[in-house]
Amino acid sequence: MRAATARGAIVAALAACGALASSLVANAQTPPSGCTSIAGVPPIYSGIEFGAAIEGIFTNYNGMGNGCADCHTTNGGSTMPTGELDLDPADTPSPYVNLLGMNRDGVDSPLYAGYVYVVPNHPEQSLLFMKVDCDNPGAGARMPLNNYMGGLSVQQIALIYDWIAEGAPAGTTDGIFRNGFDIRGFNQ
Repeated sequence: MRAATARGAIVAALAACGALASSLVANAQTPPSGCTSIAGVPPIYSGIEFGAAIEGIFTNYNGMGNGCADCHTTNGGSTMPTGELDLDPADTPSPYVNLLGMNRDGVDSPLYAGYVYVVPNHPEQSLLFMKVDCDNPGAGARMPLNNYMGGLSVQQIALIYDWIAEGAPAGTTDGIFRNGFDIRGFNQ
């Protein structure tokens, strides 16, 4: 009787593993390619303030008032933001909540199944970083689209990476991430 119960448990476990494997294959993400190397940019281990640094990129990445929020806005609730992602700090909810959610565990992209906008401590798993870093992020196109108004600098891309790697806090980053080891982007 025990052998039959054990066999039944093993069969059930194998069936569950098969279902999980099928699910992973069905939701497989295309690896990003054509990525900008940030290896030459010294990492910032602390002091990145979301409101000033990251939201600053969303509103004015080129110093002339152009930012991600030029397209990614609801204009005070009157329109659907491009890509269904609102990065305009003048809108409600805030860009932080739109990227990470109220529980800071990441928000699933409504357009790209299996992708999460920001996975704290894991920029390499975060759609936001993939989209700003890679020509072929695996989901859609590089942002800003068509290098809008000059696009992001390699330092800004690295700053987004460092903020996410530091845990993507709403306030200011305050420590060394990854135990001092950092792979610095996709191109190694």
